[in-house]
Amino acid sequence: MQAGSKRRQGRRRQGWMALAIALVLLICWLQPLNATQESGPSGILLEDLPYRSHPLPASLGAIAPEGEHYGEQLEETEFGALVWSDFPVRLYLDGHPPESWRESMTAVIGEWGEYLPLELVEDADSADIVIWQRRPPPRRLGDDFRAAAARVSYSLYWREEQLGHRMEILISPTQGTEAAQAALRHELGHGLGIWGHSDRPTDVMYYSQVRRPPHLSSRDLRTLRYVYEQPTRLGWPWESES
Repeated sequence: MQAGSKRRQGRRRQGWMALAIALVLLICWLQPLNATQESGPSGILLEDLPYRSHPLPASLGAIAPEGEHYGEQLEETEFGALVWSDFPVRLYLDGHPPESWRESMTAVIGEWGEYLPLELVEDADSADIVIWQRRPPPRRLGDDFRAAAARVSYSLYWREEQLGHRMEILISPTQGTEAAQAALRHELGHGLGIWGHSDRPTDVMYYSQVRRPPHLSSRDLRTLRYVYEQPTRLGWPWESES
């Protein structure tokens, strides 16, 4: 009986591992990075779009550029900076969790909202950034898979002759209020354009969880400004040569 139980447990573990791998592969397949290889309306290619900076939002212009930031550590995408150009940025917050969770998440959105115009909307389909209280797929570390507290991903789409993007943030329901707020504070930083990490634990965008989660630092804010000064192909209409 014990041997049979161990075999069943082994098959169950293998099944969960296979499911985890399948989820990761599915997420990878859904990753939007290849979307830019597709042509848009009228056969427009990514390289056909303008590549330049959008005007700096006034709220970011009020942040003094002098001082340290970690913009040089951010990841580059093939279409440039992951910035928004239409404001306010529309966010949808999962309507199913308890109101206390929504209130705590809304407070975090308000923290970033002091530096970029943000608006909560009731319809997920019309949002630029959607936030769900859902368990993220396991994170792969080498040959191992580990549970993730949160995850952010983006997708690209063509809107007429202009390339746009949409963000999705998953916050694990297993976290306490403070941890969930820290997770959203970090992931929303990615969602607003900081596509990379800081190397200091005093910054919200530090790459790892810390015992005492920080609030937005001056380095975070200067990095946000830096990002919005970078060129991008997002949000620019195609300029026909004819």
